[in-house]
Amino acid sequence: MVIFIVFSLILCSAIGQNLTFHRPDFQTKTSLVYYYFWEENEDGTIAPSMMHTPFSLNRIILIDPAKSSKKCTLSDSVFMREVEHIGRSYKQSKLTFKRRKQHHKFFFRITFPEKPQTVVYIKRKGQWLSYPMSLVLNFDVQPSGMLQFKYAGSEIRFGNYPSIVVSHNTYRIYSYFKTENPEKTKPFYQHLLAFKGEELSQQLILNQLPKAKRYLVFVNGYRGPRFDKQESRNEVYMNDRTNYWFKIDDRFIQRLHPDTSFYLDASFPVRTSNHYSKLKFGWSYIRSVKTSPSKKIAKKYSRLNQKMNPQGFDYRYQKGVIAGKAFLNQIQNTPKSYLVKDTIDFVCHSMGYAYTLGLIETIRDQVVLGKIYMLAPENAGYKGLDWNLFEEAWQYGSNLGQATPDPLCYQDGVAPQTAVSGIDSLKSSCVGRVFAPPNWPNKHFVHSHMVYSYDWIFDRIRKGEPGYIH
Repeated sequence: MVIFIVFSLILCSAIGQNLTFHRPDFQTKTSLVYYYFWEENEDGTIAPSMMHTPFSLNRIILIDPAKSSKKCTLSDSVFMREVEHIGRSYKQSKLTFKRRKQHHKFFFRITFPEKPQTVVYIKRKGQWLSYPMSLVLNFDVQPSGMLQFKYAGSEIRFGNYPSIVVSHNTYRIYSYFKTENPEKTKPFYQHLLAFKGEELSQQLILNQLPKAKRYLVFVNGYRGPRFDKQESRNEVYMNDRTNYWFKIDDRFIQRLHPDTSFYLDASFPVRTSNHYSKLKFGWSYIRSVKTSPSKKIAKKYSRLNQKMNPQGFDYRYQKGVIAGKAFLNQIQNTPKSYLVKDTIDFVCHSMGYAYTLGLIETIRDQVVLGKIYMLAPENAGYKGLDWNLFEEAWQYGSNLGQATPDPLCYQDGVAPQTAVSGIDSLKSSCVGRVFAPPNWPNKHFVHSHMVYSYDWIFDRIRKGEPGYIH
């Protein structure tokens, strides 16, 4: 045990000599609630190998021990998968789940969090119990190397250093005591660990701050009728897991050179859109695509569903607020991250516009707002921001409502384009609207809206022109 402590001190000291503090690796999926699972012996001790930190979710899932099997012989991995499947279910309104697995029955109750927290599952005498807890879990380390959980709190209390209040992410503190000190009044050594186990002690010991970064956030829109009932889980991802962006995200990354890119899903049912229903969308489509490109009769543009849907927009906005809290969990992944403001650039498409506004409202005071690129924003005129808060703010799309608009059949009928709220009133070389070139191919009720039709942003806009990505 003594050799281990000495080795740890030497290793941490060597790491601490680096001038740059490296943050822990980002999780592939990040949500609001962090889940811990462990098994306790009869004396309350925990073998380190039995501590699991498999995932985070946007639901608080608690097992009902009275209605569940008293003894679980399932492997820990199988049980954890059952909890994760419930957490990622698309049944948003369902508040109870029953599961049967290999002659076991489990009953779970669901609530939705308003802020980051942890849920701890503890297996005692074969039975799983669960508890909602705060973000900082404290453990004592026995001379044998076994752990014992002491309490959960909202502060990091580490050695003689000032306490740090934790609002985002989660941490574990392992405290080591001398065997001749049974009262355990003060540990002689401590480890501070991130959710996945990365060592963070030296950040506090050497008073290190993480280096400010520049991140790029992609917020997609509607993923199609097939996924209409699969609302966003409001998680933060590290890749385009649904292939929504048709590689145009790579072009943004090549131009903007972010330190890291993140992906958010803002796909919600058609009922939250300006169409209100699939039937109304279909009727607008039929009436619009059959018109002749040579006829530009003003009243025909009313065939596009331009009526705003405030209720649907606000619903998606509020879901963006949840994603914003999850995003802060992702980027504020060290105890002192809150002292550093990272710069965030945004690319949103279609329904992603409302979601992005909610995201920004949540994080704006804790980051630097960089550039925002809005592709075919849906219900754009309903709400907006002070676009002067950004380094640049550009809206790209069809030219509906302009002096010489494209024919009706060439307009974006999925999200008929109006100016995002407030953008037209600003006179700036860094803020404004940019329209698809007159001779750009593939203009159509649907195609004019789709991400795959927006390569013109890179192919036709030259350096120095409005909307140039850099």
